[in-house]
Amino acid sequence: MLSESMPSSDPDTSRQIQFTRHFSEAENAMKAFAFSLVPNRADADDIIQETLKSLWEHFGDYDPQRPFLPWANRFVYRQVQMHRRSQTTRGKYFFNDETIEQLASDSDDSFEQSQAMEKALQRCLETISPRQRELIEQRYTSKGTLQELAHQLGKEPDALYKMLQRVREALHKCISKRMIREGYSL
Repeated sequence: MLSESMPSSDPDTSRQIQFTRHFSEAENAMKAFAFSLVPNRADADDIIQETLKSLWEHFGDYDPQRPFLPWANRFVYRQVQMHRRSQTTRGKYFFNDETIEQLASDSDDSFEQSQAMEKALQRCLETISPRQRELIEQRYTSKGTLQELAHQLGKEPDALYKMLQRVREALHKCISKRMIREGYSL
């Protein structure tokens, strides 16, 4: 999809690589955002195609110090508005302007909150013991079951479950405190 829409005449390969990386990381979230604002998937796919063209045309304006997804979702939002206007003239039903604006605003807030939560998780992982951190990493990076991990570690599954539950509870409390300090409600 990306190679079809991206002009091949641009000699700046580094720029193309950077754009491709950002877009591929954000594409699924952008599609989900578009689909949350339009009545069907075909319209959302059309909107993403048009958005891709606009993103490429304006990529020089993108500030790489800022997250790509919120910037890209503003283009999705504009394409939804343009699509909505074209569909309204054809008599198709669509969300009203206020609903679309509220959905877009909620998406931005949700992204910011998930970024803050991820940062809080990273900081909270630093506060637990290395043994606990290793246990959490093993559990969530392995593809096996809890029973397989327990066997691998020489533990009873129930004991391992309780250990993991205590670590998760500690992380949850830590994250909640950090998020509240940052002004987010959970």
